Amino acid sequence: MGALTCLSVTLALYAEPVKVTALGARTGEFCSPDRALLFEDPTGVKILYDPATTVAGGADTRLQSETGGVDVVLVSHAHSDHLGNAKLNQDPNSSNAGCVQASTLPAPSTNAAEIVATQKAAFIGSGELATFLSSKIQQVLGVTVSGCPTSGVTNETVVPNLLPCTASLGYGAKRTIRKASASVGVRIALVPALHGNALSNTFLSDPLASQLQNNGLSIAPGAASGYTIEFTNGLSVYLSGDTGLSSDMLLVIRRFYHPNLVVFNIGDIFTTGPEEAAFAINELIEPATVIPSHANEMATTSGTVIPGTKTARFMQLVDRADVVPPLSGQVMQFDGSGRCISGCGTARRHRH
Repeated sequence: MGALTCLSVTLALYAEPVKVTALGARTGEFCSPDRALLFEDPTGVKILYDPATTVAGGADTRLQSETGGVDVVLVSHAHSDHLGNAKLNQDPNSSNAGCVQASTLPAPSTNAAEIVATQKAAFIGSGELATFLSSKIQQVLGVTVSGCPTSGVTNETVVPNLLPCTASLGYGAKRTIRKASASVGVRIALVPALHGNALSNTFLSDPLASQLQNNGLSIAPGAASGYTIEFTNGLSVYLSGDTGLSSDMLLVIRRFYHPNLVVFNIGDIFTTGPEEAAFAINELIEPATVIPSHANEMATTSGTVIPGTKTARFMQLVDRADVVPPLSGQVMQFDGSGRCISGCGTARRHRH
């Protein structure tokens, strides 16, 4: 009977969707600074990806739900528009909320560190970035931050945490995050990204900050990263971070991790452009659905993609996946196969 009960619980979880919510500058739109996405597993594990500057620190009410606050924070790399050198200082529900450029307040310890500290979350990322974030979380709290307690062959950390913690990952390695009330957890792995990773010298103290500034140099805490996440309903997600095209997208991402939902940067100049990103989706990864990210433009008005934008170009070029622009505050729900079953509205392009 015990085994049957466990099987029934597992099957019930598998049938439940994963919720994905963009936390952007203006509710209902896909804005220029938008990066942050909040994932919620059927077991209640909540993962915030790249908080950037459009989350109002750890007290942002959008981070809370009936299942609690954020359990895990992921940051792809150390650039200010992902770590967050500032935090949102406008009401995203206001029709006057900035979308090309949001109103913000400085976050000298990084928005990511403030959120981890306030939410008592686990930060999971590359070793060097985890070490850096640990020092910034300590600045916020005034106490030393410990590594996340981990056990078993699946490197499992049980949440919610009593205190914030950091958990480093190597490339090709993985950790599991499990709610105390659940029998199964969410698996998170680190994958490479082709991108710079230099910290802003404003995050550093003197004399190092001034010495670097005077020599036109900066420090990179390790390499840039992406993530893959396996949720308990079977959904496999690839978070590209800021990356260029790579054969890893075929040989490692597609063939090993098999993502059926992808979040991919399309902004051009600093990351892949819409043409390169569409090639990656059509020819290399072949997911069921893709969420464009890091467009660096006001991509929508009244929730509709603006013609002539990079987002519109990307949607036009993708022909082997649904494309769902991340409208802030809109809760998208994905089944285990990567199909959006709710919350994707008229912006969804169905090509199957």
